[in-house]
Amino acid sequence: MKNTKTMILGAFAGSLMTTQAAVVSWGAVGSGIQSTDLIETGSPYAAINGGADPASSFTIGTNAFTGGGFVAGAPGGVSNTAGTFYAPVTDNSNLDILMDSHTYITGANPNGVGVVAFPVTVGNAYDVQFIGVGDSRGCCSTRAQNVNDGNGNISGDLIRGTGDWVVGNFVADTELQQFFVAGGNDPGLSGLIVRDLGPAIPEPGSALLSLVGLLGLTARRRR
Repeated sequence: MKNTKTMILGAFAGSLMTTQAAVVSWGAVGSGIQSTDLIETGSPYAAINGGADPASSFTIGTNAFTGGGFVAGAPGGVSNTAGTFYAPVTDNSNLDILMDSHTYITGANPNGVGVVAFPVTVGNAYDVQFIGVGDSRGCCSTRAQNVNDGNGNISGDLIRGTGDWVVGNFVADTELQQFFVAGGNDPGLSGLIVRDLGPAIPEPGSALLSLVGLLGLTARRRR
């Protein structure tokens, strides 16, 4: 587990990547995040507190968060910050820390794009939860960001002032999965959770076709 997290943080800090990644199926955007909204399916893989809060490492449920961030695409740089940004109090003090700290794209907006990338096991299924920037201040509460899998599948908008989050699911077909975070004004993230669901189970139709093919091969061999 420790090695996996180190690799993920290293990928965040690397250069902009263009590897084609798996297609992601997005769920509906949730609002007013609470600790019970954090995904806990499968096995813990990574949990990133995407800001600069000194208390960056903590555990919520089965998710052990560490400090992290993401790399910017041109134009725009990356910054992270901590403070009193998200006024609503959640049901968990550590989640409050996460929502008051975030990484964001600076300068030359709205064209800056953040890149999140992490190593995966080909053939395994994953759930990934993006927690949008928490910021209920008057300047920023209506700003939005979304997440794109690089294949044209875009999540719904994550609005800053309402504590929004979204979950995607994918089956890894390359060893590096990447996402692009964009928005109308300094897009960013307060947090990220990745859960490993293990080897993907073939759909019934695919499994049946494989079985039919195997039976046909067996019959030919018997002849």
